Amino acid sequence: MITTPLPLFPLRLVLLPGAVHPLHIFELRYRALIREITEGATASHQFGLIAPPEDTSEADLPSGRIGCVAQVLSVEMLPDGRSNIVVEGRERFRFETYLDASTPYRLGYVVEHNDAPDNSAAVAASAALVRDLAARVITATITVHDAKADPPEFDADDAALSFQVAHLMQLGDDRLYAILAERSPLARLRLLFSALESKVGAIEGAAELHARAKTNGHHHGLPPV
Repeated sequence: MITTPLPLFPLRLVLLPGAVHPLHIFELRYRALIREITEGATASHQFGLIAPPEDTSEADLPSGRIGCVAQVLSVEMLPDGRSNIVVEGRERFRFETYLDASTPYRLGYVVEHNDAPDNSAAVAASAALVRDLAARVITATITVHDAKADPPEFDADDAALSFQVAHLMQLGDDRLYAILAERSPLARLRLLFSALESKVGAIEGAAELHARAKTNGHHHGLPPV
């Protein structure tokens, strides 16, 4: 449950629910924020991370902009007062207005931004398509980079899956924000399907060429036609 007012960290990063991100904290105001939300037995370990629109300053953050609650998972304090933290995205929220406060960081009034009801059968069908395409893209990417990694396990929850795949695919900020702001799981999954469909052929082609190159020209059987 989001409580208001919420400490805010305007940053050009779109954090999605369930996504884990490292952050380097160096500004004095955000050092104070991290101290205040992580010290003490009742500390929330949460703040709101919100990306201002392009060419918009944080002071002019528009009402209605969508952000995500960041749960602080770990803090590594550095000798000079800076810190490295790891956060995980939790609930989404809609920014209303800044609060006139004496804190060095900004506080904002926010409201929850939850999913709206959707057609469950259509969501399940779209989720199955997205899982298949995402698995193909990830498998091909692992091949291209000779990575020693196993494909991730996809979230069984279809609504959460859309956020997980968007994070894994490293989509551009505009697409990530569209995913974050969209309240329809079906619409999110369809956006992802379109993005994955446009890239799966190219990445699978690159993976095939990479696999052939590793044979150093030594083929077995008939040459490909």
